[in-house]
Amino acid sequence: MDGKGKELRAVIFDVQSFSTHDGPGIRTNIFFKGCALRCPWCANPESQKFSPQLLYTKMKCIGCMCCARACPHGAVTAYTAPEDIERYGHVRYDRGKCDKCTTHECVDACFQEALAVSGKEMTVDDVMDKIRRDSPVFRGKGGVTVSGGDPLLYPEFLAELLGRCRDEGYSVALESELCVPTRNLETVMPFVSYYLTDCKIIDSAEHRRITGVDNEIILRNLRLIGDVCPERMCLRIPIIPGYTDSDENVGGIAAFAASCQFTKINILPYHKLGVPKHERLGTVYQLPHVQPPDDGHMRHLADVIEAHGIECVIN
Repeated sequence: MDGKGKELRAVIFDVQSFSTHDGPGIRTNIFFKGCALRCPWCANPESQKFSPQLLYTKMKCIGCMCCARACPHGAVTAYTAPEDIERYGHVRYDRGKCDKCTTHECVDACFQEALAVSGKEMTVDDVMDKIRRDSPVFRGKGGVTVSGGDPLLYPEFLAELLGRCRDEGYSVALESELCVPTRNLETVMPFVSYYLTDCKIIDSAEHRRITGVDNEIILRNLRLIGDVCPERMCLRIPIIPGYTDSDENVGGIAAFAASCQFTKINILPYHKLGVPKHERLGTVYQLPHVQPPDDGHMRHLADVIEAHGIECVIN
């Protein structure tokens, strides 16, 4: 995470230009690695760990084993059974060894571009260079969104980055799970124009059972934003059938949002965009049989929210 006594660095896994989904207008999105939650429906599993991770695209691999010859850790072996090759690709990677690797010689050795690394250490200057490159497009009609993972897990880096964005006139949206010490949030609040935060499950014990952590600090941080600038919050509920889509849960979140003076909730229907990412990481997607909610159920949940006097937008 943040460096001490040296130039601040953070692990960034993507920089997206010309985004129109995460905040108003056209935006440059900076995606930070590291997240405290382990949601089984996560669409960005490469964001969960702090360290860079190897990605393998089996459809590009021809089984030449150049990666095995380049690997100094003996982490690469070949599948030989046809059924294994069909399911996994030609190559098996020991992810425990790969996650500890800092050089990834295998990526440069792969002429088919079947390998890549998700995550790169960047300085504040590095990120600002990316933002300035895009600024002629979004200036005055968009800005910068910091996302993840959770950028608030890098509080010193983020404060420096967002302070420089403010000084150069760039609007900033913060996308965070808010599962961080409140002081991390307080450090960056002076620089944030817009907040985007999920509230997934209102019951703390159920939140812990499903995501691995309780929601007490999340709700505390949401209340802080509600006390200071509720009009800047876009609260979102991912609608995951069997996990977050009950009337009790959605109504409980709406009641909490109303108590924070939030005026709008976005409900986001479940999708399976994370499935191929899990495959590339060599991890198992936990909800293969869950299907997206139908339009009627989404409209019903919107009615549940609007009964609490809150505008609901179905995205």
